[in-house]
Amino acid sequence: MKTEIPLDSIGWDNSVPPNGFIKRPDISDDNSNDQGLDTPDYDGLETTPEHRNLAAGDPTCAGWTRDYNDPNVSALREKFKQHNGIKGLEIVSPSEPELAAKLLHRDGFVVVRDVLNPEQLARIKKASDVAVQDLVAADRDCSAGGGAGGLPHRYSFGGGSASRQMLHIKEWCELIELETTQPILEAIFGSSSYIVSGGGGDVALPGAIEYQGLHSDNIWTEPHDPSGRITMRELPVPMVTINFPMIDLTPENGPIRQIPGTQHSRAPIPNLIDEPDWMKLSTLCPAPAGCAIFRDIRAWHGGTPNLSNDIRAMPNIEYMAPWFRSDILIRCMPYERWRELSPHAQRICRHIMCGKDEKIIGAGYMNPRAKMREAYKEEELRKMSAEERAHYMHRL
Repeated sequence: MKTEIPLDSIGWDNSVPPNGFIKRPDISDDNSNDQGLDTPDYDGLETTPEHRNLAAGDPTCAGWTRDYNDPNVSALREKFKQHNGIKGLEIVSPSEPELAAKLLHRDGFVVVRDVLNPEQLARIKKASDVAVQDLVAADRDCSAGGGAGGLPHRYSFGGGSASRQMLHIKEWCELIELETTQPILEAIFGSSSYIVSGGGGDVALPGAIEYQGLHSDNIWTEPHDPSGRITMRELPVPMVTINFPMIDLTPENGPIRQIPGTQHSRAPIPNLIDEPDWMKLSTLCPAPAGCAIFRDIRAWHGGTPNLSNDIRAMPNIEYMAPWFRSDILIRCMPYERWRELSPHAQRICRHIMCGKDEKIIGAGYMNPRAKMREAYKEEELRKMSAEERAHYMHRL
């Protein structure tokens, strides 16, 4: 039986040093990463494969205490209140799909209000809260970390799931096809034949005092072009992630930062030590709960400190353009979940759905530590026959 952890008790653990326990190598002069999913592993860093290059973490808070009233934390919180947020951030309506698409193609992101109604928001928030509690139950001081760069007090929902995705959960699946998002996706991709590649998201707990390095979610192999004329940067948007904030995004509770127009940039992505102040304050706030953030995942982005007492969670759904595919595609949606979808949603989920009676190993097991997730999956595989194991591994 699960032990329910009160949500208001999560975060702000001053026993956790800033920037994590493990030694973090300085591995690059910038945060650019052309290796994507092939990025070399660094033992002990709890992060997603394409973000292992962010191993250096945030050196700017060395010597701080992970305490709400630490003088450095208080000073940064005050700075956020005065200066954080993109000035004149344009938030559009779901009834303006063409405008939303235009802004995404221009900036690499767009915020759309009123995407989730109160009932929908309450349902996914409840499911998100359960996922947070499961992760914290396995990491009570929140020191293991996860997500891009593996910083403490941050988690990735998909990365923390032993199945690598969250589409075994009904409430996540309910986000796949919404009346408020489908027209915008069609306007962005110029087609209704886009596909769903997964569903996860991230969470910044109270006391996540570190900045997450700017990065691009390049989960692909660059096109082979010996002439050097074409990279993924020159192509139309290959993949869009929709993030759904569970609470109002404010200057101090860890809003995502986005650098406008960088989805097409070949310039090196700066490390935190070199990142100008305006980029650190280029955040999507204020933005209300129930909104959605559509993101071209090539655009430079990163997490910011959550200096509030609120858990800032953003479940997501990920979509690939009709012409784009990647090794990140895995079969992660149970047949029963797929059957509950509309015909259109079934079609766009065809690459990730499982057959009837097929098992998804790891679905329902949450742990921020990769070694524990792998051990769980190995034990589940051990229970299978040799033929079943071979079939399962081939299917992945």
